[in-house]
Amino acid sequence: MIGRLKIKPIQARNPNEPNRPSTTLELLFDLVYVIAVAAAAGFYDRLSEHDLSGFLTFIVAFFILWNAWTSFTWFASGYDPDDWFYRLSVMFQMFGSLMIAANIHQFYEQGLTWIGVTGYAIMRLASCSQWWRVYRQVPGHKKVAGRSMVGLLTLQALWIIWLFLPSALQTPALFLFIAAELLMPVWARSEQFDNWHPGHIAERYGLLTIIVLGEGVVGVSNSIQYFLVNSTSAASSILLLGSSLVALVFSLWWLYFIVPFDTILNKERRRHDLFLFGYGHFFIFAALAGLGSMLNLVTESVAGENGDSVQKVISEPYAMGMLMSMLVVFLLTLTILRELMCRRSSHNVIAMLLALTIIGLSYTAVTQGLPITYGIWLSILAPVVMIWYFGQDNKHWLVKEDV
Repeated sequence: MIGRLKIKPIQARNPNEPNRPSTTLELLFDLVYVIAVAAAAGFYDRLSEHDLSGFLTFIVAFFILWNAWTSFTWFASGYDPDDWFYRLSVMFQMFGSLMIAANIHQFYEQGLTWIGVTGYAIMRLASCSQWWRVYRQVPGHKKVAGRSMVGLLTLQALWIIWLFLPSALQTPALFLFIAAELLMPVWARSEQFDNWHPGHIAERYGLLTIIVLGEGVVGVSNSIQYFLVNSTSAASSILLLGSSLVALVFSLWWLYFIVPFDTILNKERRRHDLFLFGYGHFFIFAALAGLGSMLNLVTESVAGENGDSVQKVISEPYAMGMLMSMLVVFLLTLTILRELMCRRSSHNVIAMLLALTIIGLSYTAVTQGLPITYGIWLSILAPVVMIWYFGQDNKHWLVKEDV
């Protein structure tokens, strides 16, 4: 029994390890963020009142949960001993994440509260216990481990102090501390943290992409359910609008996964990819979660145009504008990320310009009286065009890599 409880020395994972999939423990950890993403995407209530400050609140809320997920993911890619002590530390990180998710539920009314700060504290103490193992047992990794522990503990102390600041200082301090959160990993991992696994990282980010796309699936389901129960034109609304929303979400899934991030990270591995890929994905995740939330505005706008009883009547041009803004952020961020990470690509600018033109035409058509359902169908051509162009690029440069 004592032998089974003995903690084995931790080791750095091999970045060239073949067949490195996500573990079932990581998938269990991700379930927390299904709840958290759904809570963060609840800002459409403010937008339905034309309160655009909801966007800023959403960005802060989404950063809080994304930052916690990122910290866990990159450590697991580089080390992950999968022994009993590590599993227990992940359990505590899950508990801390659940507290963060609980704070996200009330974030739009009360802001960051003690429960979110406490959740971060629990996560970080558990994470530091693993970084301490790295510091003591992994040769050549003392600097990154030491800096990570100092950075995590210092940041957590600052957030605890933030709870007791006067309300007039909390908002500016909030953005100052967020900047510190972004800079800390850059400082901690600038020299040594290079043993992350390209395929594993690409898969982990792909899985979180599926989670945030799930918010779009929920939005489509809510739309179908609403028209099934409340609308006088249920059949046409479900068939035309519901199918357009499904096609939009499906096309965004197709577009994201046609970019071979695993191959790019493996073939063109550079130190700054850790930050370019990791931080760039924040805008991808936030845009997809926001887009899923915007589908609720679309449903309300169509219901209002049909004369159904709704509490707030949203105009179709307004709903279309909100939806297209999220679509533009997603397409633009994915294109920039692809351009910077894969220098062999030649169609990025052309594809993006065509996509922006299509989105502009779609929005203009709705403002001129075209029903939003048909405007969404037209806008789907934007990701479809990019899928075609990116697919052509892949055929050329991926074949050259294999030769």
